[in-house]
Amino acid sequence: MVIDLETTGLSVDQGDRVIEIGAVRVDDGETHTFDALVDPGRPIPLAGIQIHHITDELVEGQPSFADLWPALHPLLEGAVLVAHSASTDLGFLQEECRRAALQPLQPAVVVDTLLLARTVFGLSHCSLGALAARIGVPHSTPHRALCDAQATWHVYRAMLDALDPDSTPTVGELLRLTQSLGRGGNRRHAITAALSAAFLSGQNVVIDYTSAAGGALTTRREITITRLRLPYIEAHCHLRRQPRVFKITRIRRVLPVQD
Repeated sequence: MVIDLETTGLSVDQGDRVIEIGAVRVDDGETHTFDALVDPGRPIPLAGIQIHHITDELVEGQPSFADLWPALHPLLEGAVLVAHSASTDLGFLQEECRRAALQPLQPAVVVDTLLLARTVFGLSHCSLGALAARIGVPHSTPHRALCDAQATWHVYRAMLDALDPDSTPTVGELLRLTQSLGRGGNRRHAITAALSAAFLSGQNVVIDYTSAAGGALTTRREITITRLRLPYIEAHCHLRRQPRVFKITRIRRVLPVQD
């Protein structure tokens, strides 16, 4: 279940409210969407309007969050909740539930595509727009909830395919991978150790790498390491047939060369 919210501002602690909800749920290949404007009961600041173009006139007379909850809650409850900057959206959902004296949302698992982009793929430009452009998915009306939710779904699917084209990782495997590839994680240490060993032994290795230049989230390439200068390595890339510099945080896997 992928969800995106538009809000009056960025701070739930300062009283900002939800003004639009977009959600996408896919069950057995069947896609269900939820798209609704929400009357926040307070004015929308001009700074927000300039981003999402949702005005007070658009939300006036629309249902409140409490009015929409009976239709939204069955889609969310017990689902794997996917969002870009998930903690922000979840915080707004929980606060809206609190305000309306509704039972707090309890998703089974939360997956954050922003965290995946930063941790698993080592990307520095991780906005939803940047990720959508990178993999070529539709994102015609950014900062509108349903469009952002649909783009997040496509980005999430592309990430899963990049992790393993042959099989879809379970949510548990995905969360463990995120933790282990984070700074100081055991898999990140293992990648660095494998690269160091290959350099010292003069052996070529194969890496799954996320390029900063765009395109596919990962490409597989054979390299010959010529210099270690952490957090970078210099190597001859046999795919590009030229010297390249690789950032270790963008390397997701190190494999031996197959004979």
